[in-house]
Amino acid sequence: MTYDDESLSAGERAGLERTKDLLVRIAGDRAMRRLDPLDPTDTAFVEWYAREARATLSVAERYRLEANADRFVRDVLARRAIERSRVREIAAEPEMAPAWEEGALAQVVAAAARVRHAPAMDLSVAAGVGRELWDEPCDRWIPLPEGAPDGKYVALRVTGDSMVPLLHDGDTILVKLGDEFIPDAVIVARVPDGGYVVKRVGGVAGSRVELASLNPDYPPIVIPRDPSLVLGTVLLRWCTHGDRSLH
Repeated sequence: MTYDDESLSAGERAGLERTKDLLVRIAGDRAMRRLDPLDPTDTAFVEWYAREARATLSVAERYRLEANADRFVRDVLARRAIERSRVREIAAEPEMAPAWEEGALAQVVAAAARVRHAPAMDLSVAAGVGRELWDEPCDRWIPLPEGAPDGKYVALRVTGDSMVPLLHDGDTILVKLGDEFIPDAVIVARVPDGGYVVKRVGGVAGSRVELASLNPDYPPIVIPRDPSLVLGTVLLRWCTHGDRSLH
């Protein structure tokens, strides 16, 4: 059955419009459950759906939505960055043992690798200008977790919150030594005149590399594209913060 809108009363037309709106909303809800909001091919539909949903909100609800929108976007981007980084998690504190050989990091890292251990120290000890991590004394080792490939490693205690929600103050990270700038990888690098940092490789262009924090309160750092500035890539984190760290 079809209707000529001109033949309907004002009340009937209003009822018909409400019915149309309801059907559109039902169809939209059904489609939304089947789509991936992060799939770029669905962008147009998601934008339309967001406009339709926003139109149903009160002024106060719209204000709260806009106030939380930036936080939501930052959380989504942080989650995707964590997935791309491929940093494994062990939800426990790492095992610590006295070093089999004592000395500066440069002196013991090869010996630790031969018995599948990683020399451990606090990243903060070399955070100051002019400090060289290789020269720091190391008297604790951590056994490599099962599945870690052979190689030379360092285990570092994280300081600060610039990499929240992936890394927290007090977490321990397992760093495989190497000099690569791999996009999206989390690395430990030395900032000229600024000490060592743990950051995500945000972009590599020409002679420069952008090191990004996951915490939006911290701006990116740009360093020269110099392999000698890279300590290594973070493969794993020991973290006791649980799932709440990603909320």
